[in-house]
Amino acid sequence: MSLCTFKEAAELLGYRSRSTLYKLKKDGWLDDYLVNVYGIDHLEMKPVGKPKLDKYIMSIIQWRPSNPIREIAKY
Repeated sequence: MSLCTFKEAAELLGYRSRSTLYKLKKDGWLDDYLVNVYGIDHLEMKPVGKPKLDKYIMSIIQWRPSNPIREIAKY
């Protein structure tokens, strides 16, 4: 189980800021990937029995050539 803060996850996934991840969280898309540690939300990058976070995000967002997650993130 690898946990990352939203800042760390954004960096690993290639986003310039955390805003996209926070919007996905607000809309409820990341509920299965959220883990609360001492009151701080973290994202589980490789949950057991679910797709890795990068593959999941690519399946729910609209594809664009400028999307930073074109290739699978290495984490």
